[in-house]
Amino acid sequence: MDSEDIYYCYPVFRPPSEGNSLLIQLTEGCTFRCNFCMSNLRKHFLIRDMDDVKRDMEIARKHYGPRVKKIFFLDGNAMVTPTEKLLEVTQHAKKLFPYLERCGVYAHAKDILKKSDDQLKSLSKAGLKIAYVGFETGHDELLKQIKKHATKQDFIEAASKLYRANITLSATFINGIGGAGNPELSEEHAKESADLVNKICPDDDRTWYIAFLTLIVPQGTEIYTQKVKGEFKEMNQGEILQELKHFIENIEFSNKRANCIFRSNHASNYLPIKGVLDRDRDKILSVIDYGLNHQEALRPEYYRAL
Repeated sequence: MDSEDIYYCYPVFRPPSEGNSLLIQLTEGCTFRCNFCMSNLRKHFLIRDMDDVKRDMEIARKHYGPRVKKIFFLDGNAMVTPTEKLLEVTQHAKKLFPYLERCGVYAHAKDILKKSDDQLKSLSKAGLKIAYVGFETGHDELLKQIKKHATKQDFIEAASKLYRANITLSATFINGIGGAGNPELSEEHAKESADLVNKICPDDDRTWYIAFLTLIVPQGTEIYTQKVKGEFKEMNQGEILQELKHFIENIEFSNKRANCIFRSNHASNYLPIKGVLDRDRDKILSVIDYGLNHQEALRPEYYRAL
């Protein structure tokens, strides 16, 4: 690697909404190993030396100039980085890029809960303004099955801590995570996930994000092994959409000023959907019903990707 190249540990994983952001490798891999995830299959977790991270940002400044507006700190759960180190690189980013609007990270609920309110507020003040948290489901038994190492209550408390620190929450769920052959579990997954979202709705009009991905089973994951053994079967398009419909039907915010941006338009999804929960509930349900009745409108399997 040339000394003027920005370092990346491939493959690189980042949220779709960070597609135009400067990507900086703060950590490699993830401290957790969920049964569906491939983020650390080829990586050993480590937190990079802060001088190396800052050097990458300085190289980026030479390449892109001072007008970078968004930075995303890779990798799987960079929020696990000790607060003083995360502060150090965030403050350095602001120094190099005076037009910077935000820094973002992936975060596990446990990473958030381990940091105090004061620590999170200091990170927010320094410029860490969005955390992407994989909820996957609000169903506690499913969370155990997928080895998420978090509970529904953990997500509720983590969301509250982010709100208090003025860090935007972007949470993701996974359609089909419970597999086919158990419609009762699918409905429980949808309802418990909706209940989780209802409970974390803030009481003001701040913007926050909820997104659904659809399960894709990559080689090398534990769930892939289960699939090969016949212990796990993926849901079909109709079952996926029905599960999402159950989720939307059970969203009901007590705060009617809520500004929850909803997306189900990732490359893994069969049907692109967007709206604002819960004010666009009827519109979203009509789109889902259209997909259920017009299979030709759904994304073909060969177009789906992580």
